[in-house]
Amino acid sequence: MTATTKDGKEVFNASKIYTPQSPAYGRGDRKVFHPMRKSGMIADTSLQPGRPVEERFEIKFPFEEKDGKIIPESIVREMNITVRLWHLPAGGNHRDDKATPVGRGKFLFHETTETVTVRP
Repeated sequence: MTATTKDGKEVFNASKIYTPQSPAYGRGDRKVFHPMRKSGMIADTSLQPGRPVEERFEIKFPFEEKDGKIIPESIVREMNITVRLWHLPAGGNHRDDKATPVGRGKFLFHETTETVTVRP
């Protein structure tokens, strides 16, 4: 999830992994996220079919301060929020196209952008 101002400045970026988690080969405390190496289950945080999932993120609207006081004209009142749902079958990095190419090691399932406005 990414939040940007109207001028394109990124003010928030967060990601969340939804996957079953287990110890590597059923031993130790090192968690793995790929199904080929699983032999036990620690937690199942995967997205289940037909079950809606709601996440909450607190994003602070940027502003400038002078002498410890907020400058009212500097408060950003509108942001674009973009949410992308990726599928990474063998792990990898959803942000780095060179490390994990789109269409080979990662697949974009859904993307949506909403504009959020705060009124004074």
